[in-house]
Amino acid sequence: MESTLLLPPQTGGQSSSQLSRIHETSAKFQRYKILLHRRWWFLVLTACIGVSIAVIRHSSRPVAYKSLAKLVAGGRVVANDGSVGWSDNLTDFYGTIIETLESAEIRKRALNRMHMLHPDMKDANIEVKVAQTKGSAIFNIFAIGPEPKYVQYFLDALLDEFVNFRQQLKDQGMERAINLFTENVVKRSKELLERSDKLQAFRDANDTVVLNDGRNEAAAFLLTLKAKRVLLAGQLKDVQISLEDVDAAMVDVERGVTTGVAGASTSGAVARVAGDPSALPSSTVDSATAASLGLTAAQRDYLDAKKEIMRIQAERDKMLKNFKPGHPDIVALDDKIDTAKQLLGRFAEDIVKELRGRAATLERQLKALDEQIEEKTRVALDLGAKLAEHQMLEEAYKDARQAHDKVYEEVSKITSMQQMQTDYVAVQERASIAAKDTPDWIKPVIIGLVGGLFFGALVLILFDRLDDRMNSYSEFQSLFPEEAVLGQIPEQKERGDVALLQPNDDRHLYVEAFRNVRSSILFKNWQGKPPKTILVTSAVPNEGKTTLTSNLAITMALAGSRVLLADCDLRRGGVSELFKLPGSPGLSEALRGKLDWRDAVQKTGVDGLDLLARGEAFDQTSEVLLSKKAEEMLKEMSAAYDYVIFDSAPVLVADDTSSFAPKLDTVLFVVRLSSTMARLSGKALDLLYDRQVNVGGIILNRASTNLKEYTYYNYASYYYTTPTKKSTAGEPTKAGV
Repeated sequence: MESTLLLPPQTGGQSSSQLSRIHETSAKFQRYKILLHRRWWFLVLTACIGVSIAVIRHSSRPVAYKSLAKLVAGGRVVANDGSVGWSDNLTDFYGTIIETLESAEIRKRALNRMHMLHPDMKDANIEVKVAQTKGSAIFNIFAIGPEPKYVQYFLDALLDEFVNFRQQLKDQGMERAINLFTENVVKRSKELLERSDKLQAFRDANDTVVLNDGRNEAAAFLLTLKAKRVLLAGQLKDVQISLEDVDAAMVDVERGVTTGVAGASTSGAVARVAGDPSALPSSTVDSATAASLGLTAAQRDYLDAKKEIMRIQAERDKMLKNFKPGHPDIVALDDKIDTAKQLLGRFAEDIVKELRGRAATLERQLKALDEQIEEKTRVALDLGAKLAEHQMLEEAYKDARQAHDKVYEEVSKITSMQQMQTDYVAVQERASIAAKDTPDWIKPVIIGLVGGLFFGALVLILFDRLDDRMNSYSEFQSLFPEEAVLGQIPEQKERGDVALLQPNDDRHLYVEAFRNVRSSILFKNWQGKPPKTILVTSAVPNEGKTTLTSNLAITMALAGSRVLLADCDLRRGGVSELFKLPGSPGLSEALRGKLDWRDAVQKTGVDGLDLLARGEAFDQTSEVLLSKKAEEMLKEMSAAYDYVIFDSAPVLVADDTSSFAPKLDTVLFVVRLSSTMARLSGKALDLLYDRQVNVGGIILNRASTNLKEYTYYNYASYYYTTPTKKSTAGEPTKAGV
């Protein structure tokens, strides 16, 4: 059963850009790695020069003398809240003391002090250094100069001026603080007086009793009125709803009556409906019950009449079971029902009149309440505004009083602290007797070493930016991402010319590289018929093109193909010299028609490989390569051999290649790594593309196997050789690869 080959999904533009960035990053890394591998000696040289310069400069310094003094700092004695204590202020001392001691102002003051105390001494250039003892508040002050006495006296003067400078700063700061706080006291006093006057004026203009009580009685009464209005509005709404449908309203009332007076007698209503007024009492519900239910007389009569109608209707329904509707008893009951309904209508009219009167009363009450609420609202707002203003004035007065008291208290504290505060900066040790300064060699040597390495790296990077030679496959891909690389030929470490490939050659890495190129040519998707006529060229000379072309032809022949290797470099071709065969007659004579090209073909000693040498050199080579004779010869060669491989002149040296290449099936372009400049390769490729040449791919020659991307070249243990007798170089062999 045949299985289906599943291809990986095609990647989009984003993956291509990511691969491109990876190539660029890898190319840069490999380039700098190669640069360091080749030019490491330059860094060593610049480092040695830097160290030498530092040593010379340090050793050429004049004899100097050093004096040492010590200063202790780290806290102060302060008076706070009436008590005396110690306050650490490490940030102030540790952050500024070194800068102050080394400042130009302190040096100037010390120099003036030297002029007053020791006028007979000449001025000298003194270097001052300050170093803090680790983990302590002690500072070591060094003075270095050419005269020992002057160095010692200058250091003492420097310490005295430093202490005086700090005391002066403290006095100035205290004076500024006192002045600032005094101004603040005056300002706060004025503000306090203004707010006090405003508060008193407001109290004089308003009722002091109400303001001091702080309660808004009008607002509380206003809330009671609003609650009463809500109740009356609800009652009015209920009455209006009852007026819209009296029957429905009475149904609700009836439910309340039935629930509140279960089993109440309705005989009075029945008697009245029946036409016996003497037997009808004033109400079926006693006055106490009616009062508890809140029913009017009309409502009670309405409910009684309705119940009587229901009773008579029930009696009529019962009699209809035995009598017809025209029976006198049934007719009498119908008359009673009509009379009761008329009475019920009159009761409903009375109820409507009562409800309308109730609604009018509620509306009058609501109107009176609204007028009262409006009046009380004005009174409450006015009183509330006065209370709020009074509270605001009181709070403003309290804030002003508090701020005034606080500032006054601070002024009192500063005044007392001025007499007790002590800035603890003391001289622990005066300047020692100046001794000869022993130079420290470690620091200048390190500075010289780092400086030399930095300068060397800078020079190397600068020259590398100006050098566009490609050193690795990654770098080539980053510069020419659209070009297909058919293979890489590793660099051979042997001296002189590289020997041609031999069957059973023990240069396994070298042989496998050419096999890889051969496979790339055989199995590449050529978008049509695979090429038979192949031209190999490069941008400039000395790319290793001739040796590469010869070895490629040998590799193709050893695979069983019939191959013709033709030397098309009609000016300086040297293919015949590699095979140790005569250089003439050859291709030049065949192109000029002096002989048939078949007569110039020579056997190379490799099965399936023939050689057509260059022939005699002559002028006007481009003309013969453009002739019809050349086209006819190509057709004949293509018919006679499986592959015809031409070694040609560099593209940028002569016009021969760019004139002859369009006639061939494809062109292989050779780039020698670490030698060919990118701009020359690009120019040559552009020239070929402009001539409509089919560039089949790039072969990278002399690739370094020391790079990480070529580690597979170092798997020499993968290969093996069969012990055979080595053949003599140049001796024809018959075995295959």
